[in-house]
Amino acid sequence: MRWTPRTIARVAAAGVVLIAVSLISGAESSAGQSSAGEAPAGAQAIDAALAYTCPFPAGARQVTVKVAGTFPSARAVGDRLWPRHVTMTPTLSRAALADLTGLDATSVTASARMTVTVAQKGTSSTSVWSSRTPSTPIPGSGDLPLPGPAMVSPVTAEATGSAAFIAGPLTFVLTPHKADGGATNPPSIPLNCRIGLGPGAILAHVPVAGPSGSAARSPGAGAATALPRTARQPLDDDPCLLVEDLDPVPGEAYMAGYSNVKKLDGATRLGVENGETTGHVLLELAYRVILNLCATDSSFDVLSRGLLDYHGRHQLPPTQATFLTFGFMPTTATMELTEPEGTDVEVDSHSFFDGTDFHEESTVTSPFWVRIHDVLVNGKPLEVGPHCQTVTPVAVTLTGKSPEYTVNTGGPLTGYATFPAFGGCGVGEDLDPLFTASISGPGNFMKLIQGVPCTRPPDQDPVNCDPIDRPRPQP
Repeated sequence: MRWTPRTIARVAAAGVVLIAVSLISGAESSAGQSSAGEAPAGAQAIDAALAYTCPFPAGARQVTVKVAGTFPSARAVGDRLWPRHVTMTPTLSRAALADLTGLDATSVTASARMTVTVAQKGTSSTSVWSSRTPSTPIPGSGDLPLPGPAMVSPVTAEATGSAAFIAGPLTFVLTPHKADGGATNPPSIPLNCRIGLGPGAILAHVPVAGPSGSAARSPGAGAATALPRTARQPLDDDPCLLVEDLDPVPGEAYMAGYSNVKKLDGATRLGVENGETTGHVLLELAYRVILNLCATDSSFDVLSRGLLDYHGRHQLPPTQATFLTFGFMPTTATMELTEPEGTDVEVDSHSFFDGTDFHEESTVTSPFWVRIHDVLVNGKPLEVGPHCQTVTPVAVTLTGKSPEYTVNTGGPLTGYATFPAFGGCGVGEDLDPLFTASISGPGNFMKLIQGVPCTRPPDQDPVNCDPIDRPRPQP
């Protein structure tokens, strides 16, 4: 997968990947990696020891998983990266074995499933490695290794440069047996184990060259330019957080939806003009990754941001709505939502591991001025002046959860907004109390549908740009 919005959302261990790669920038061999005898021609042998922490019933235990096998010594773009003759050997310490012998177990069967991310500059892919160890007697002393041949799924080299194989979460299931072959209670112990971050998690590097006869691709015309940076608060000096700033992927997307006005018992469309979706945002995808080293769910955040773009102005297109003010008076007005100067749309895509897979929850935040103009009350103009707007910006926070929404694939974003009081309304008379009484207040439900982003990764063809997805509002 190329580094596009479709890959950013499914980084799974890619947060780990990006950090780990930065820790060993330029290195072609990893800590804990050593030669495991002579490898076949065109291959490199590895013998790595991975340190996992597993939540056994009696408490967290350290489990070492040795991985041995042969990796390609070099490949070209488009080739398969496929480690061969791989064995995985989890080793249970005496403390971990006590959890089994405490169940009157005398033997154990084990299965392991490890997620391995293959990372290159600007791209990542995921491979699943699984192994099974047949019933093995539990020794009276010492540790218990549980070796098994691993089934490895291949990935395809998508870019030139060094491809790093990085070990990720391990699902480990132990099935203990009593001396008579009967099951224990419980009959199995499932463990979702996490690995310590750093170069020690890297299994191997495979150099990847360009495809035969390939030529460098020049950036296409019309590539999006970088958005102007805005001032940000520095992150807390938290030793649990590992932060990596990235070169963002430029893009754009359309969006449309509805906002309720609770007091008027009605709704207004957003991002739609003359029946067409014109709500437009310029994007910088994945400008920062924040990895929580202390979280037990391998969680990390990928930050993106954007600016609304309506004919060069940072706002949604003006929208006209009609309500029954105070329940009986038909009132039509044009409403504009504009970003305050120096602000932008922030997207925090939080990923976490639930023991089976990674999930993503996205939070989209942005402040907006709400301006009202061209007001008709019962068909007659009401002079509100050019500066009738909320006295403070509306703080809008919308959320979306995978698989229905990711910033890379689009989908529904929902939330509630509180409309502040209005000011500057009226020409010759103060109309602020009228608009504050009829509009301002909490509990205004909002739902926006983001389309699939068009992206223009550097030195690559545009993705999802011909045509760009224009979603329709959904109630």
